[in-house]
Amino acid sequence: MARTRSKPKAAATKETTPEPPQSTAKPLPPSTSNPPKVFVLPRHTSHESRIVTLNNPANGAPSRYYFCPSKGFYEFTRIAAPKKDCKSWLITPEKTSDNVAKEQEAQAETTTDNADTEAGLGGGYLTNKADMFLATPIDLLFLILPALAPKAGAKQGDKQYFLSFEDHLDNLASLSRQWKVLLSQHPSLKDRVEQRMAAVCDTVTAGDETMYRLSTDKLTRVLTRKAERMCTQGLPPSMEERFVKTALEVPVMNVLRSDTFTTTSALADSSATITVESHTTATSFTSTTDDLVAKPAIHTPPEVPHLLRLRTSLTYLSSSYLPPTLHPLITSSRTPDFSSLDTHLAALTKLRAEALALRSISDNISRKRGYDEDEGAAMEREEKKRKKEEEEKKKKSESRGVKQLKKVDTSGMKKLSSFFAKKAK
Repeated sequence: MARTRSKPKAAATKETTPEPPQSTAKPLPPSTSNPPKVFVLPRHTSHESRIVTLNNPANGAPSRYYFCPSKGFYEFTRIAAPKKDCKSWLITPEKTSDNVAKEQEAQAETTTDNADTEAGLGGGYLTNKADMFLATPIDLLFLILPALAPKAGAKQGDKQYFLSFEDHLDNLASLSRQWKVLLSQHPSLKDRVEQRMAAVCDTVTAGDETMYRLSTDKLTRVLTRKAERMCTQGLPPSMEERFVKTALEVPVMNVLRSDTFTTTSALADSSATITVESHTTATSFTSTTDDLVAKPAIHTPPEVPHLLRLRTSLTYLSSSYLPPTLHPLITSSRTPDFSSLDTHLAALTKLRAEALALRSISDNISRKRGYDEDEGAAMEREEKKRKKEEEEKKKKSESRGVKQLKKVDTSGMKKLSSFFAKKAK
């Protein structure tokens, strides 16, 4: 019977996989090139408050300020999270009755209108940086100082002339266009400007008009009062650590090193004795003093820390809010008196130089001791290396027969020298 080949079975139909359900979530809108920012503004300000652009008094660069006709000017301080921390802001509208009503109206509108509404801030916004701009009060005096200060090309010995109040306002308006707008729209601002000018200017009367000229002494007294308030409230920890605590650290002059060595330094009616000792392999030196507790070479007078904080505050105010032409005038002023502070800082500088010199001497002694130890170890390594080279050279000079004989097993054989030994009696 002929064998027939069976027909192949039909391939099983592939099971159809169900399609994933389509997501109903709406895609996020693309990021904007001008994202919104978080501002912390003062409460209970006027409805006429606005953000204005004025020249920074320290560098002349255009900067943003918050102006309230009733409360004055505020500067913006940027507060940013550390770069290593990935933080952001989620900005959403405040849930009020008006916003709820607007949302209900928006839901009743067409799809196109709803898309336009959701694309704005009404649906919330997520920023990629957690930056915050905090509005803090700034004295109006700092903003008008560029109009009162000497010009950039003026020499230090040149005298300034008395000018009328209107002339100073014209100089102020020439610095920024928005100054002119603010002075014209808010007459009360002129009275504030005149009050702050009178606090730092010498005045003369010419007829019925008062003339003003900037006074360095008055300006210094105003800055000193502000610096005193900063010291009373306490400097920030970073400024206190860097500019006060570190600057007043007294170097320790007692060092334990090799070879007895003594020196005396007289600074600020006090002396510092430095004893250097060590222990070597041959001899052992003991301390020339019973107690080698590290003691400061000089003592800080009680008024010095306050003077240093005061100078730090004045330096901060001058660098942040004064025009560059006023810096040499404020520095040359003799009030307040920092003579005791300068004397103490000069003594600390000299003491640090001596401590650095002594440290270099002790380091040289340590390096010398280490060099001697390293030299002995190097000689020992050199001797081992020489012996190893001699053994290798001796092995290379041996003949082939000697090498073959070394491989023979001689465990049951007598040595050749035993045949020539004397017989025992």
